[in-house]
Amino acid sequence: MGDERNIFLSTMKATRSDRMAALAVVGISAILFACAVPFAGVPLAPVPAFVASYQSALAINDLITAVLLFSQFAITRSRGLLLLASGYLFTAMAAIVHALTFPGLFAPGGLLGAGPQTTVWLYMVWHGVFPLLVLGYALLKATDNDKMRGSAGAAVVTSIVAVSVAMTAFTWLVTAQHDRLPILLSGGHYTPVMLAVVSTVWCQSFAALIVLWLRRPHFVLDVWLMVVMSAWLFDIALSAILNEARFDVGFYLGRIYGLCAASFVLAVLLVDNVGLQAKLARLLGTSRTESKRTEQALDQEMEERRRIFESSNDLILVSDSVGNLIQVSPSVTDILGYQPSEMVGHNAIKFIHPDDLEHTRKEMRVGRRGQSKRNFETRYISKEGKSVALNWTGTWSEPVRRHFFIGRDLTEKQAAEAQLRHVQKMDAVGQLTGGVAHDFNNILTVITGTIGILEEAVADQPQLAAVAKLIDEAAERGANLTKHLLAFARKQPLQPVEVDVNALVLEAAKLLHPTLGEHIEITPLLAEDAWTALADPNQLTTAVLNLAINARDAMPNGGKLALETSNVFLDENYASMHSEVTSGNYVMIAVSDTGSGIPPALLERVFEPFFTTKEVGRGTGLGLSMVFGFVKQSGGHVKIYSEEGHGTSVKIYLPRATGLQQTAAEALVSGNIEGGNETVLVVEDDALVRRYVMTQIESLGYTTLEAANASDALRIIDDVSNVDLLFTDVIMPGIMNGRQLVDEALKRRPGLKTLYTSGYTENAIVHHGRLDSGVLLLAKPYRKSELARMIRLALAS
Repeated sequence: MGDERNIFLSTMKATRSDRMAALAVVGISAILFACAVPFAGVPLAPVPAFVASYQSALAINDLITAVLLFSQFAITRSRGLLLLASGYLFTAMAAIVHALTFPGLFAPGGLLGAGPQTTVWLYMVWHGVFPLLVLGYALLKATDNDKMRGSAGAAVVTSIVAVSVAMTAFTWLVTAQHDRLPILLSGGHYTPVMLAVVSTVWCQSFAALIVLWLRRPHFVLDVWLMVVMSAWLFDIALSAILNEARFDVGFYLGRIYGLCAASFVLAVLLVDNVGLQAKLARLLGTSRTESKRTEQALDQEMEERRRIFESSNDLILVSDSVGNLIQVSPSVTDILGYQPSEMVGHNAIKFIHPDDLEHTRKEMRVGRRGQSKRNFETRYISKEGKSVALNWTGTWSEPVRRHFFIGRDLTEKQAAEAQLRHVQKMDAVGQLTGGVAHDFNNILTVITGTIGILEEAVADQPQLAAVAKLIDEAAERGANLTKHLLAFARKQPLQPVEVDVNALVLEAAKLLHPTLGEHIEITPLLAEDAWTALADPNQLTTAVLNLAINARDAMPNGGKLALETSNVFLDENYASMHSEVTSGNYVMIAVSDTGSGIPPALLERVFEPFFTTKEVGRGTGLGLSMVFGFVKQSGGHVKIYSEEGHGTSVKIYLPRATGLQQTAAEALVSGNIEGGNETVLVVEDDALVRRYVMTQIESLGYTTLEAANASDALRIIDDVSNVDLLFTDVIMPGIMNGRQLVDEALKRRPGLKTLYTSGYTENAIVHHGRLDSGVLLLAKPYRKSELARMIRLALAS
């Protein structure tokens, strides 16, 4: 009950103003009493209606007071307050019975079988019991025994029943047993019994007043109960001691004092109740305001959480204690290919890699045992059946009995780490290869330096001369081998100059015609405005020849070979995807064939020394490694694209001779980028490339949709009505390539605009016969300005 001492009169300490107000009332009452004493016996006209009105008002006042005190008892559990409430209830019942038995009020002799002494005895019982209950309150208040345990409602009901039984017993005694009671009034005068009874009743009231005064601290209720008992004493004195008969001055004034006595506590209780209601109204107003603020704050927090949930790039899962998924964030579509609705309601076991199940179960058990936050990795199986590694942060909430997981897709991180490892591996192999080649060169120097002496010494011996010649030829082959190894290790001596790449490629094409044979069709496709490159021309020629010979070997039954040049700007976005690349201007030389292609699993190894996809005896495995080393040593970049059954395209990017940065005119062209607000469907099987492309397109203002294959793309085309452009890779895994996807898409939506992209150059694609002349294709890599231009061109076509 921590706050009731600041609320209820029965527990609120009386202030000086409370005492002064009560003292003033008692003082005025005493003065009026003293003035009335000489006239107490003066007879007045009988007014029975006064008695009825007085008794009714008295009963109502006491009954309301009892109800208010009972309600306070229900909260404070004070035994003293229960006794006081019972006292007021008793006076209310006594007033009603007194009125019913009063002679001449409802019947000449009174109701309920009343006799001539009934109302006198009732008055004494009435005025004798109440002081006793007030005395009990005064003795119990503020003590350890005051607090009651158990049901407050049961205590109130018991009190009401006890008071009703007691009042019934007293009524029966003074009516049915009237003749057995001593006589109090005889001939209009008090008998000795009457004097004894009234003195006892008066003394009981006085004792209650004294005990209330002595029991401290004084609460507000105590102060006004003292006022009540003072009025009660004046009432008894005027009504039962000083008056001589009914309807004299003492009779009327005594009952007025009695009515006042019944009104003082009621008045302060009502005032207190009004004050409590005012406080309650203010509290409700404040509560509603705070509730509204809290609701708004909660709505805002829920909206913020919903936005975070919906916009998170990480995968957010909420599951119950056994792993059934309750909520799944929309990011699951990008990461695993599922819609959230396809996972909610299912157990996470269905989507976790079988080898990681036990590990995941262990983490969930650890979480439920109280470890608030865990960090672990678990692989999930995507909708396409691929294994996706996710780094999870998990926590368990006991109040809602839910697991909360945030999973970060490690695909890009693992790809970057794999690329870094590959670069480091190539560097390490290059260091080793360079060291071996250097030492081998020293040995060959000794061999080639002494073989001439040996040849001269055995010139007259044909057999030995033939052996010396074989040794000389082997040393020459060894020397060529070390040149290739040093080229891969980037330790060969280069003489970079400004090279006209168009002229160099044309010269290489002339050398290739007799070397490749008539069954290979060579097509130079040279950019008219090709820049000069900063490179060693001899090494560049060797690199182009090596690539052409590899292309010939991939086309044993003939085919087409395209030699292309163009100007390219590799931007920062492309450089961020290839850690060894510096953004800037490059001259691109592409060698593309229509051969058998290279399996995807072998692509990352093709630049390693001594690795070859050819059968034994048909290559050293140093051709591509030499190209790789030469390009890297020249500050350039090399990229290979290949599809089994379709062919291979190797692109060499060499630094522009005039510098790596854009010229002012080129910067102006690149800066003049036009975007749009149409919807573009991006179809790309490589997730990393797909996200990069979508970021570029969205930065131009377009709305993007994505698909990893032709089947997903066609599903989107069927479901989404406002697709304006289909931007698709040409070569994709699955039952449909890009060309077939476009054919099917145009059947379903004839007005759909299309744009192709490919790691192959446009000319290589045309020579493969996969695209018709005039079809728009954007070759990878491309600038943002080129992407913007081609999208606008495709939308306007």
